[in-house]
Amino acid sequence: MGRRYYCEYCDKTFIDVLEARKKHLQSAHHIKMKNLHYELCKEPAVILREELLKTPCRRYFQHGSCQFESSCKYTHYSPEQLCELRQQVEQMEILKQKKEEAQLKIPSLESWLENYERTLNKEDGTTIHTPWVYPEMLEHRHDLPPSLIKFRPEHFHDDEFEEWGK
Repeated sequence: MGRRYYCEYCDKTFIDVLEARKKHLQSAHHIKMKNLHYELCKEPAVILREELLKTPCRRYFQHGSCQFESSCKYTHYSPEQLCELRQQVEQMEILKQKKEEAQLKIPSLESWLENYERTLNKEDGTTIHTPWVYPEMLEHRHDLPPSLIKFRPEHFHDDEFEEWGK
């Protein structure tokens, strides 16, 4: 016995032969079942938008059934069901907005840099922030070479620079 093909839309199995599979995939029953499956997966907002454009199906509301089912060009939703669907869509939108508000707001690069500059250069102007930290254990040592001695403001008073290139 050969391999069998199982169609999840139709809940049918048959021998997996190319011709049989093509015939099944093009059959009206398979197409109807596939469309019904995807109809169930649609978002409520899409369903509401589509159903509001349709007029009510007389046959469905008089007899309780319609031979066209989901492919009917008229709506099978009652006004109460449409109202419930509208409320569901509104609740989903509110939840989506709350979720977006709750997410961490990531600032733009420009605003982040401005904030960073503000924190580095406080308004008093006397604080100088360096990108490095001098180790405290070296501050009190007197046997350090000149390259490791901590800078002090008096080291920068000599503003008479030699001219280079002469």
